[in-house]
Amino acid sequence: MRNYKTDAGETHPMDRFMALAFSLAKRVDPFPNPRVGAVLMKGGCAIGRGYHKRAGMPHAEIEAIGDAKRNGGDVRGATLYVTLEPCSHTIKRTPPCTEAIISAGITRVVYAMRDPNPLVSGARELESHGIRITGPTDQRTGESLNRRYIKNISQKPFVMVKMAMSADGKTATRTGDSKWVSCPESREYVHRLRSEFDAVMVGAGTVIKDDPKLTARIRGGRNPYRVIVDGALRTPMDSNVLRNRDGRTIIATTEKAPKSKLKKLRNVLPCGKSEVDMRKLLLGLGAMGIKKILIEGGGELNATALEAGIVDRICLFVAPKIIGGRNAKPVFGGEGIARMTDATVLNPQKIRKIGIDLMLTYDVVRGKAQSL
Repeated sequence: MRNYKTDAGETHPMDRFMALAFSLAKRVDPFPNPRVGAVLMKGGCAIGRGYHKRAGMPHAEIEAIGDAKRNGGDVRGATLYVTLEPCSHTIKRTPPCTEAIISAGITRVVYAMRDPNPLVSGARELESHGIRITGPTDQRTGESLNRRYIKNISQKPFVMVKMAMSADGKTATRTGDSKWVSCPESREYVHRLRSEFDAVMVGAGTVIKDDPKLTARIRGGRNPYRVIVDGALRTPMDSNVLRNRDGRTIIATTEKAPKSKLKKLRNVLPCGKSEVDMRKLLLGLGAMGIKKILIEGGGELNATALEAGIVDRICLFVAPKIIGGRNAKPVFGGEGIARMTDATVLNPQKIRKIGIDLMLTYDVVRGKAQSL
């Protein structure tokens, strides 16, 4: 038997149950999901086994628990061997495996590979419920088995900021009125844009102020995921994005979010202590298969995304209007830079007339203004 080391440096022989879990994982490749096998052990015997068959179907842990129960096995007090760290997040088509493990009464989990998906913190979640954790025990074998999954997660999604503004760079008046800055043709074009992206992202302030549906309201259009960046969970429960029951609304929040409200929401993604970590959010969305994100938020979200270095392209619809006012809303808010040498550099790509508006498209250059 091959030896393996845990994070704590302990050396153990490769258990036959983990070897069995790996053999189960190799039966099918459910890409873009990972290949995962699981075995439940009790009394020195395998009482349940399973593997993840394809996206949308139960994960290996759930399959193993179900297999054991169908065969009359008593799952309580059992040890679970699984080739990948169990998932704990709800942003997917199946329930989190940690919930099933905890409710089944499993007392120990041995996992071979830590999940590179930043949304997954299953080991920590299980430990907090008193379950003994051993792992990662065989990271190398796990990575070899899931090269395509790891590569897919490591690819950062493409992010574009879209905003409508007046000729003097304002997105709303000093009172916050923004209906409508752009012309009808521009607004129709935005619906076509939404249909081309996997997700539309806004901040909680936009939801509270405008109550948007964030759907692609064109014939044959495809509705994207709706990602709401809401660190304090201020999104009203009766808002359009939450009333839509298609399961495509994701709330990105923080550890300071009220627990009472968390229980009422589906698809909640905690990614930060007091502020939403935009980089972690982006990687997590990428792990879900979301590869193109359209940011349609206000100036604060735009500034946060730009400062985090996640923006690839900026699309501005410039209306032939002057709004004026020192308190009118800008395209990019935040504190702003102190020196021109710190400005974000843009590479002009396209100028197009849409109705009476001009659509300006820029690529974001990774560097500072002193590079010009």
